[in-house]
Amino acid sequence: MSMVIQHNIPALQTYNIVNSTSNSLQKSIAKLSSGLRINSAADDAAGLAISEKMRSQVRGLDRAVANTQDGISLIQTAEGALSETHSILQRMRELSVQAANDTLTQQDRSYIQEEVEQLKDEITRVGNTTQFNKKKLINGESSALWSSNDLETKALIRGGLRDIDQFGQKKSVEGNYKIRVKADPGQAEVQKSDIMTIKHPNVIIDKTINTADGVKDVQVDNMTPGTYDMKLGGAAAAPSTATLTGEYGLNDSKDDWTMTTVTIGAFGDITATTDNLVEVDFSLDGGTNSLFKIALNADTDGTTAIDATADDAFAAFQAQADGLVKAAADNNVVIEGIDTLTVNGGKLTLKVKGSTPADLSATAAAGTPAPTVTTDTANATTGKLTAKDIFTVTSTADNELNGSLLFEVIGKDDDNKTVTLKATATTLSQDGKNATATMDNIVLKEGETNADLSELFGGKTGDNLVKIKLNMETFDLVDDNAKFVESVTAGKNTAGTNAISTSLKGTIDGNWDDAWDDGNEDHLPYGVFGGTVSTDAATGNETFTPNSVKYALDGSALKNTEVQFKNFILNEKTGTVTEGNVIMSTDNNFNYTSASTQATNEDTLAAFTTTYIGKTASGDVKLRDLDKFWNSEGKFMLDDAKTLTLNQGNGNTATITLYANDTLDDVATKINNAIATDLGQSKYVDDATKFATFVTNKGVNSEAVPGTFVIRSIVPGKQGEITFSGDQEVLDAFSLNTIQESKETKYSVDVLDEHSGKVIAQNVQTTGNVMYGVIHPNVDVEFSALSGVSATWNNNLNKFTYDSKMEETTLHIADNTTVLQIGANEGEDLAMDIGDMRSHALGLDGVNMMSHDRAARSITIIDNAIDRVSTQRAKLGAYQNRLEYTANNLTTASENLTSAESRIRDADMAKEMMNFTKLNIMLQAGNSMLAQANQQPQNVLSLIR
Repeated sequence: MSMVIQHNIPALQTYNIVNSTSNSLQKSIAKLSSGLRINSAADDAAGLAISEKMRSQVRGLDRAVANTQDGISLIQTAEGALSETHSILQRMRELSVQAANDTLTQQDRSYIQEEVEQLKDEITRVGNTTQFNKKKLINGESSALWSSNDLETKALIRGGLRDIDQFGQKKSVEGNYKIRVKADPGQAEVQKSDIMTIKHPNVIIDKTINTADGVKDVQVDNMTPGTYDMKLGGAAAAPSTATLTGEYGLNDSKDDWTMTTVTIGAFGDITATTDNLVEVDFSLDGGTNSLFKIALNADTDGTTAIDATADDAFAAFQAQADGLVKAAADNNVVIEGIDTLTVNGGKLTLKVKGSTPADLSATAAAGTPAPTVTTDTANATTGKLTAKDIFTVTSTADNELNGSLLFEVIGKDDDNKTVTLKATATTLSQDGKNATATMDNIVLKEGETNADLSELFGGKTGDNLVKIKLNMETFDLVDDNAKFVESVTAGKNTAGTNAISTSLKGTIDGNWDDAWDDGNEDHLPYGVFGGTVSTDAATGNETFTPNSVKYALDGSALKNTEVQFKNFILNEKTGTVTEGNVIMSTDNNFNYTSASTQATNEDTLAAFTTTYIGKTASGDVKLRDLDKFWNSEGKFMLDDAKTLTLNQGNGNTATITLYANDTLDDVATKINNAIATDLGQSKYVDDATKFATFVTNKGVNSEAVPGTFVIRSIVPGKQGEITFSGDQEVLDAFSLNTIQESKETKYSVDVLDEHSGKVIAQNVQTTGNVMYGVIHPNVDVEFSALSGVSATWNNNLNKFTYDSKMEETTLHIADNTTVLQIGANEGEDLAMDIGDMRSHALGLDGVNMMSHDRAARSITIIDNAIDRVSTQRAKLGAYQNRLEYTANNLTTASENLTSAESRIRDADMAKEMMNFTKLNIMLQAGNSMLAQANQQPQNVLSLIR
């Protein structure tokens, strides 16, 4: 080698080698310090790529293991909540078995139902509040989200919506669905109560009050059961009148009478005999064979009316009339006796008993003009004599009091033909004051003078305010226990322009056991104060007109007061006498002035019906007057208000409170409003007043007998069934039973894609308002219980009727399935089905403990819910077990991949130390050689020296 100084080639070569060794040493140091064989792509580009893929896999697997552990925690949270749900359901089932036992009262069951309702609420609360990292787990939201255009259209989520097709592709069933519903309507439950009957006397029903004329109220005491009408009708009539209103013990077992009126008139001037007697002979065919003679006492001038009341005239008549039964030439009975004999204006009228021929004639004594004889057989009346035929009661125009007179026979004298009476009067003055008086030992002799009863009306003997007489030929018609009642209206009215007339009439309730009609609905009713029957000559139909008792009153004195209209009422069937009383209270607006102008068009002051114990009640009867609301110990159930709960099959509840003074109509209204508003049934029908009614009249198509509640649901099937809970005694008072069983509605359902119109399902048949698994196996659709149904009230059938119609509803569903990423790569995941575990989704709305049948049915409902929760827990348990295996698998895979990646990327430290040592030595040697190479130019300098 030549010696040069311009280029130190050995040094350059040594330098390059040292640099190369230094670089290799740096790499070795990097490997030794990092432990990695590949620290950059330059170390091993392919190995780096493989290593990074493995590293991502390992890290992904490690994260998936953590995800799996988080998923297990999520599952454990959900499963722990469902464990509590299971415990609650087991308790509910235990309560159902307890409630199904009839050793419990309805009140006991209501307490059980209270606990059940709380347990149902707790299940729902658990479903709503169970969360993991703010994610709700068991209310359905962890699987799907939904909404609808109708509050009653609901999606019941049973799990996630992700599906895997045959090619392993994962997709979600979600979107907007149009659901078309057409119904074959079922029927709703109808219940009725027991018959409500009257417990107390003096209960008024069907009362109407003329408040416009100032009447505040009407009450009664001891009035005969029947229908009454009180009227205000103009000025009081005069003269006074006396009306027979009842009789007992007269003409029993007596022969019928044929009453014919014979009028003998046109006497003209009468020439009196020396003893002032005029004799009239009665004979047939104008013959001389006298049937009987009547001797009449003439006035002194012999020209005026005949005085038929003189004692001697009647004595003469009586003498002639004994044994008047005589036969005519044709052997017909002509006259059997005389009923009444009256004289008025020169005419003498006889009302005779018997078959009176039209050719009856009369001749007068010598010198007396022949009288004319007129017989009226066309208007003859046939029947037993009444008290008005036997006793004549008259009242003068001077009588200022209204009264009711009770006459009772207390003795008879057969020899003298006298009857002894006791008379009791209850009177009403024109200013509304009442009084009572009694007269004993009123002796009446047949055919003789009237007895003066003035003392009964506040007068004195001789005033002749009211008189009574026993008519001739009637003594034998009076039984020893006979009674009769007369109503007297005041004749003299002292009120002047304030004078008014009121009247009261009543028709007896023929269903009352003591009624004195025959009780046959096909026959005419009977008047409380008597009455008359008229027969239509053309049709033969009979019409009964009840008598009215009348009162002449001072209208101005009746303002703002209480007037008692007392009357003796004689039961003509039993002879029992009661003093009935109608009490009318008025305010300061009592309108008598306008009424005084309505003599022919009377105002009704009040109309009402009085009842009897055991009568079927009407809607205006208060609960305290009903037999059903008094227990066997005589205690009234509603001394304290009682609350009843209405439980509907869909879980809705409502309450009503009953008070002692509630009427049956009030109760019906409360029940109706509770069903319509609180239970939400009014939205299904226009007429929301027919859910509960109290039946008063039995129509042709009535659902129940009168006196009962009818309680209707409009919702068909189990969801619409209504049960009552509360105080057992009150519930027993209603004694509800089902008269129309509920039946589920059948539906035909089409499901379409809302946007494209594509048919997803068609003509799906369901029973009840839930469509199961059509849109997706994990989605049930619940729609309104009356979807596809229009409901109306049918007046002819007295029930709700249904028509089918097409109805549409829209449901939006979005997948929200809980997915766990359990692998390092896309698609390596696990979708979990976690359904809605709240009460409604579990079907617990129908759990009801309020009867044996419903409690027994609830056992099955709860069993189904338990099974559903068990299924969900089983799924969660399966997921958890799978995830535990997944975690183990991921850990193993991560370990293996880590090992593989280590083999590619990790440095062999022993080998690298050998390399490092070698390179270190080489670097030292290179540096030494470089130093020596750098010394070579110095050798050239030595040559120069």
